[in-house]
Amino acid sequence: MGYVTNILEYLENSAERFPDKPAYVDVNSSYTFSQLKQAARSVGTALCGSVEKGSPVAVYMEKSVQQIAAFLGVVYAGGFYSPIDTEMPIQRVKLILDTLEPSVLIADREGSEKIREAGFTGTVYVFDEIEQTPIHEEKLSEIRRRMIDGDPLYAIFTSGSTGVPKGVVISQRSTVNLTEWFCRAFDFTEKEIFGNQTPFYFDASVKEIYATLRSGATMHIIPKKMFSLPAKLIEFINEHEVNCVMWVPSVLCFIVNFKTFRKIKPLYLKKIIFSGEVMPTKQFNLWREEFPDILYGNLYGPTEATVDSTYYIVKRELRDDEPIPIGYACENTDILILNKDNQPVKEGEIGEICIRGVSLALGYYNNPEKTDAVFVQNPLQKHYRELIYRTGDLGHYNEYGEIIYMVRKDSQIKHMGHRIELGEIETAVGAVDGVNRVCCLYDTQKGKIVCIYEGDLRDVDIINAIKLAVPKYMIPNVYHSVSQMPVNMNGKIDRVKLKEEFIGGAN
Repeated sequence: MGYVTNILEYLENSAERFPDKPAYVDVNSSYTFSQLKQAARSVGTALCGSVEKGSPVAVYMEKSVQQIAAFLGVVYAGGFYSPIDTEMPIQRVKLILDTLEPSVLIADREGSEKIREAGFTGTVYVFDEIEQTPIHEEKLSEIRRRMIDGDPLYAIFTSGSTGVPKGVVISQRSTVNLTEWFCRAFDFTEKEIFGNQTPFYFDASVKEIYATLRSGATMHIIPKKMFSLPAKLIEFINEHEVNCVMWVPSVLCFIVNFKTFRKIKPLYLKKIIFSGEVMPTKQFNLWREEFPDILYGNLYGPTEATVDSTYYIVKRELRDDEPIPIGYACENTDILILNKDNQPVKEGEIGEICIRGVSLALGYYNNPEKTDAVFVQNPLQKHYRELIYRTGDLGHYNEYGEIIYMVRKDSQIKHMGHRIELGEIETAVGAVDGVNRVCCLYDTQKGKIVCIYEGDLRDVDIINAIKLAVPKYMIPNVYHSVSQMPVNMNGKIDRVKLKEEFIGGAN
């Protein structure tokens, strides 16, 4: 394959090479590559009269192979897609739609009824009704001729500190760049059988979707319920001969913590890639001791830099108390670790991880202030305009020259594979009647969100009140009621004191 400017080239190439090979499979249905191409072009034809070039199309569907066809159909129509979690509270869906302002939305049948509750007044296309639309070759060709690799491909919404989610817009160029590197670095071919865990509204799914498309591989969408049944999960991947998984560390930990390998072991796994949060080395070593011949890859990167910016293929022994490095910059990406003086750190010195390269997002949709705050001029480049993304993550180089991730610079956390602003949870809890002030902290040792509040409410009262405002994974795990919040010299809530009292100094 030559120089690629559009991810649709991956689809068309694989449909030509492997027309009858399964591309994506879920428990209810599947697409071969030729069927996927047909469905995507039909959806694109149905949309093309309603979608302006470079405009957003929200996709509000249950996770399925049809959802992937919807994404690709939006691209054929000249727009960019934005997946929205169907299990998300309607109040949060409304916030996303208010920011995205789409005039067009694709939904499954259930979603088409539900989305009106969020106040959406635009055109809703039901996927089943447009999947068989007769393809208009001339219209699709005309749209394609006007596409460039700088056009937006998708927008993924992440947590926002003010309670309003931020839509990260990623271009075709950045996604192609990620996919090309990823497939080469891990030697993906048509023989790969992926076992997908990541939701499609979470950016880590992007590399899996397009690695499948580029390589002519097969991706099985594993039912969500399997991830709470470790033995059944292993049974599923064995049944489908899955040989590569890209799971969040919490899933891998869950499997070994339940001593699953005493009952059943994966038979075909050759590659395990983890990202989204810190993988505890103790649990990693249990995997490695059991399966020493598997390739293990640790990936790191923010949504704002197209999923992954660094990678580390584990080859040396790691102590249980030694962090797994996030390694080295991905191809066509440069990592700068800058100290408080905006100068490169020395070995062992801690600084903020910053990223430059083609992977940088186009910005936050309809949010120039937030965009300008984190996509800034490279302080090391004085002679021309070059943007870097300031991640807010702290890290350093170890004695091997490997990058070690440490912690968030602010209150943003990684929990259950999701990037979360604690401020968004505080906003939701603070709005509950009976809560005067609130502070949310993260217990990194136990992987729990801790909510400390002034008020006489029961835990269940707060949970019932905020479950309409935030997703399940953002609901605090531990609650403490205090008569009065401690404040520091600036009159702000003393987070340090609360952390010492309710979590301890180990975090």
